[in-house]
Amino acid sequence: MLRQSRSAPAAAGLRGGKRAAGRPEPAGRPGDKCLRCCFGTYMFLQPQRWQPDSSMIENKEQFQLVYKFPGIKYCRIFSRMKLLQTALTIVILPPVYHLYLQEQVSQGFVLYVTGTACFAATMLYGISYFLRRMIGLMYLNEAGTMVKVAHLTFWGRKKEIYCPVENVMTLGDTGDTKNEVLLQFKQHNSTQVLYFTLRFGHIVDKQKFAQIFGGF
Repeated sequence: MLRQSRSAPAAAGLRGGKRAAGRPEPAGRPGDKCLRCCFGTYMFLQPQRWQPDSSMIENKEQFQLVYKFPGIKYCRIFSRMKLLQTALTIVILPPVYHLYLQEQVSQGFVLYVTGTACFAATMLYGISYFLRRMIGLMYLNEAGTMVKVAHLTFWGRKKEIYCPVENVMTLGDTGDTKNEVLLQFKQHNSTQVLYFTLRFGHIVDKQKFAQIFGGF
């Protein structure tokens, strides 16, 4: 009898748990899906705060900020717009072609929509190709031997590269002058070319900047 009395509450709880698990979950409101979609697009285009990563925060004494470009967050938004433009083109063009085959729209309208979509996509991809080479942050370690550079990727994300100071070409080697809007960041052992600007960017530490690119 004692065994039965002890097992009875457990069995009752098990049956109650089954009944609770079998209850249907309340359906969400119709506008929740649309709200999540719009909010996701909004967050997708939000400018990313260009700050040092976790390893950078833990080792603040190793790298110090030398140069920053505040406008890189807007470049990130523009770079990501090409992805939305591509998605819109994929969504819009098939229905337009379908309506054309059904003889519900004219050929001129189809050509206009196709040309506009292709032109917008080409412009965005062309400008994004340049924006991916813009430097947002530049660091130098305390020993003055290693440079850390942050720039955009194809997806509009932050990418960091490291290179020795001895491999970085000075402004005299690249042929750039201080008055130019865009300056080149080149390495002796690489063909990759990045760009930074002194007109719209800020030199945080002039001494370390001169240590990287030489006097100017």
